[in-house]
Amino acid sequence: MQFSSAPREEKYFAPRRLGHTNLWSTDIERSMHFYRDVCGLTLEFSEPDLKAHFLGTGHTPHDLGMIEVTGGVDRYGRDGLLQIPGTVGLKPGLNHLAWELENEAHLIAVFREMEDAGVKYDMTVDHQVAHSLYMFDPDGNYNEFYCDTVKNWREVLQGDMDLLTSAWDPLTAEGFEEGRYDPDPELRVVESAAVQPKRLTHAVLVTSQLDSMVNYYTTIGGLRVVNKDGGAVYLSAGLPGYNYVLILIEGEATAYHHASFELQGDADVERSFLRLSERDIKPVRVVELPWKRSFFLRDPDGMLSEWYVNKPGMRDLTARGDVPLEYAV
Repeated sequence: MQFSSAPREEKYFAPRRLGHTNLWSTDIERSMHFYRDVCGLTLEFSEPDLKAHFLGTGHTPHDLGMIEVTGGVDRYGRDGLLQIPGTVGLKPGLNHLAWELENEAHLIAVFREMEDAGVKYDMTVDHQVAHSLYMFDPDGNYNEFYCDTVKNWREVLQGDMDLLTSAWDPLTAEGFEEGRYDPDPELRVVESAAVQPKRLTHAVLVTSQLDSMVNYYTTIGGLRVVNKDGGAVYLSAGLPGYNYVLILIEGEATAYHHASFELQGDADVERSFLRLSERDIKPVRVVELPWKRSFFLRDPDGMLSEWYVNKPGMRDLTARGDVPLEYAV
């Protein structure tokens, strides 16, 4: 696959992994029950005043966040910070993708480089357990680049929380150099859930301007292209053990397609099928290919998620048969 413009050589961020995805939901209680009771993500903490729930496996403070659609009404964080303008979040969909960085020193250095270069961003904030910078990709997808500030985040984030987010100024911060992510986190599962995921691994975006999107995620985002196959570009980050963290698919329209969660193995897939059947839940699609085995679920707002295990076969998207590209990657 040839791109119409060569990517720039200089890079800004250097993410470790995709930390979480965050979705807009019409009813966060209904969505929370789906992702906890069906999909097996633990409810870690909530922000009632923000109308938000945060769930995960334990690798990070959350693998999946959900915020209720705004209805055109502004929502404020701590100290009067306009955290969510009422002009956004008007319908269900992707709120943002969040990229975990090594430390605050890296985040601050990149911020200052971008300031000098005139690169636009939306805002910088203090989430109490993380410092973050938010910006948009060429398709208008929102991205958070963040560093953890508290290693033992469960000591801070439990149950219903008062508003967490306030303003943060990277120009006055000192910038600690140690990584404050937990290298050996306590992982949890929801024993009664139909699915019991191991971790969030990657997200899939469809774009009509593939060259611009690849350029953004390899320069601003600092990801590496590791494979190009049949209309899809696979990008990886820095943490070993994640083959890729983002897949960009060439298409006619811009869309967030799904986030993918890895399961432990084939036995987990079979157990998931059995438990889903017992609840009269039918996957949207089941995929059996030489390189993966997966199934897709649709949440109450119609958003897709993938639950999968890798297989040893060679990845060849031209040999996917009648499986649509977005499901085959």
